[in-house]
Amino acid sequence: MLALLPALLQAAPKSAKTSKKRTPSAAGKPNVLFIIADDLRDYVGWMGGHPQARTPNMDRLAKMGMRFTNAHCNYALCNPSRTSLLTGMMPSSSGVFGNEQDWRRSVQITGKPTLPEHFKSLGFHTAAGGKIFHANHGGPEGRLSGWHGGRRGFEQDAAWDTRFPDAGVQIPDLPVHTGQNFNGMNIWHWDWGQIDVPDELTDDGSVVAWASDQLGKSSKQPFFLAVGLYRPHSPWYVPKAYFDLFPIDSIQLPEVKADDLADVPEIAKGHEKPGGHHDEIVKQGKWKEAVRAYLASVAFCDAMLGKVLDALEAGPNAKNTIIVFTSDHGWYLGEKQMWHKGKLWEETTRIPLCIVAPGITQPDTVSAEPVSLIDLYPTLCDLTQTKAPEHLDGTSLVPMLKDPATKSARPAITIMGGGKQAGYAARTDQWRYIRYADGSEELYDHQTDPHEWTNVANDPANALLKQDIAAFFPTEFRSASRPVAEILPETSSDGSIHLSLVPGDALDAKASPPLTGRGFFIDTSFDYHPLVDQDSTLVFQGDAKLGYALHLVAGQPTLSVFHDGKVTTVSGDGLQPGTCHVRAGMDADGLMSLAIPGRSEMLANAPFATGFPGQPATGLAAGRSFGPLSVKDYPNSTPFDGTVHRLRITLLPPREQVAKPAPDPQ
Repeated sequence: MLALLPALLQAAPKSAKTSKKRTPSAAGKPNVLFIIADDLRDYVGWMGGHPQARTPNMDRLAKMGMRFTNAHCNYALCNPSRTSLLTGMMPSSSGVFGNEQDWRRSVQITGKPTLPEHFKSLGFHTAAGGKIFHANHGGPEGRLSGWHGGRRGFEQDAAWDTRFPDAGVQIPDLPVHTGQNFNGMNIWHWDWGQIDVPDELTDDGSVVAWASDQLGKSSKQPFFLAVGLYRPHSPWYVPKAYFDLFPIDSIQLPEVKADDLADVPEIAKGHEKPGGHHDEIVKQGKWKEAVRAYLASVAFCDAMLGKVLDALEAGPNAKNTIIVFTSDHGWYLGEKQMWHKGKLWEETTRIPLCIVAPGITQPDTVSAEPVSLIDLYPTLCDLTQTKAPEHLDGTSLVPMLKDPATKSARPAITIMGGGKQAGYAARTDQWRYIRYADGSEELYDHQTDPHEWTNVANDPANALLKQDIAAFFPTEFRSASRPVAEILPETSSDGSIHLSLVPGDALDAKASPPLTGRGFFIDTSFDYHPLVDQDSTLVFQGDAKLGYALHLVAGQPTLSVFHDGKVTTVSGDGLQPGTCHVRAGMDADGLMSLAIPGRSEMLANAPFATGFPGQPATGLAAGRSFGPLSVKDYPNSTPFDGTVHRLRITLLPPREQVAKPAPDPQ
C-alpha cells in the first residue's frame, strides 16, 4: 500500500520550484544532523532528572560539545512545539496551538520556509526518517492517517529530497500496535509493556538503520539529515532487555508534595479530580510500573541515539557535521498529580539540548542560560553561514557556543492555550513566572525551590520582578485563520449568504453565519488520496447538539446533520483517487442530498423540516478534524490533507423570508 504514496503525494509544484532555484551556495558548508526525541524530559544522566536514568549515549553526546541545562520548549504539546521549532515562529506568531490543528493551513506560516525547506533551497540534500513534523502511531490499526494525523501526520512533502520509510510517511508501522492493554488500564493510547522484538525490527530501529546507512555515504553535496526517535512517546512498548535494566522493586518514584496544588490558581487545576490518571494509577498501584516503563523507553531511545552517533563517527562525515539533539517537550510522571504533557510547569517545558559544531564548540561545555527551541533555526543558519529568513522569532545560540559565559538577553517563553485563552510561562536563570489568561499567577525561585512547590507570586516583594519578566510575553496571539472579514461576506439582497472557504478557515460561534430557519448547499472539488483522506473532514459548523458536517467515512463522502445528540447521514459512493466533485445540502423543507455529479445522488430526511431550529453554539471550520464528529464515533477523523480546489457554501434565505409574499407594487 505504501508503494502508492509517491504517485499520490507527488512533491508538489512548490518542491519542484525549490529544486530549480537551488544555487551552489551550499558548496563547502558543513552538514547538519538534527535528531529529535519525543516526550523526553530530564530523565537523562547529565540533566539529573532521575537518579536511575541509564543514558550513556546522551551523556556521551553532551560531552562532545555544549549542553544546555536550562532549555525549554515553546509549547508543551507535540504539534505546536514541532511547528514552532521547524518554522522558527512562536505559537503566538503562527497561531498553531493544538495537536489536531494542521499547521500547513496557517495563514501566518504560508510563504515562510520551514527549517528543512530553507536548507533545501540553499542546495543541501534534505533527508528525514521518523517523526519530524507532528505525527503519531496510527492507533490500534497503525493507520497512515487518523487521529493526530496518523503515521503520515502533518508532513511537508516538499521539504525532503529523501524520506524514510516512504514518501509521505513519517513513522514506520509499529511492530506491536498500541491498544494491547498490557498495563490493564484500558487506555489504548497510553500503555506500556515488554515486547519480544529485536531492536532493529522496531519502528525506531528501522529509522536508525536507515539513518546509519545515510551517514555512511560520502557526497560532495552537504546534507540536512533529520532523525526522529519516537520513544519515549507512548505506547511504551520496548524490548524486554530495557525493562530488565530497572527491576520493579528498585524503582524510585519522583519527589512529590502531597498538597502541591494548594497554592496554585484554580485555572491550573482540574486534572486532580477523582478518577483522573493520577488517581487511577495510585489506586491500582501502577506508579512504579509507569516510571519503570518510561525509564526503559528512555534507555531504548538512548541506545538508538548511540547507533546514530556510531555511524556518524565511523563514516566519512564526522569532522564536518553539526549535531543537534533535543526533544519536543517534557513529560509528567505524577508531579503535581499530572501525567502526560501540557501545563506550564518545569517537568513538561524543560528538555535536553546538545549541540556539537566542529570548529565552534569545545568539548564538555555547559550553559545554564535560558534558551528555547525557536533558537535552533537561527542557530543552524548561523553555524552554516547562511542568511536566516526574516520571519524568525528566535535568537542564534552561536555566541554561547563560542563562549559558554555568554548571557541570554531574554527568558525562555512557553505558551499554553491560544488567543484570549493563552497562558504564558517565562523561565529565567533563577525564576519561573506563569501568568494565566485570567490574570492569575505562579512564581517559583529555582535557587531555593527546584521542584516548584512554593508559589510566591503573591509576595509584594516580587511585584517588580514579575513586571520585568512579563515584559517578554507576547503582546498578541495571531490567528492561523483568515480574518473574519475575508471569510464572511455580506448577506445578498435575497437573504442568502455565499461563502468561499479554504482549508484552515475558522469562525467562532459569534462570527459564524446564521443558520436559524435556513438550509444550505455545499459545492466542492478536491484531490482525493485514499490512503490519507479516507476519514477526513472538509467542513463543519456546530456541534453534536446542532450542526452539520461534510466529511469522508471510509472514502465515502458523507453529509451529517446533528440535532439533540442524534445524527442523520446521507452518504455517496466511494470516491476514486484523483480530483473529485461533491455537492451536498439540505433545503429549507428538510430534504438532505449528496451527489457525485455524473455518478450518483442520495437523499434523506433531515431531523427537522423547516431549516435549522436555532443557531449552533459552536462555530464553523474548514479542513479540520471532528467538530460535531466525536472522537468516540469517528476515532480516525483527520483534517483533510489534500488540495481543495473549491469549497463553496450557500446558506439559503431563512424560511420565513422565502415564504413572505412580494410587496404590493402600488
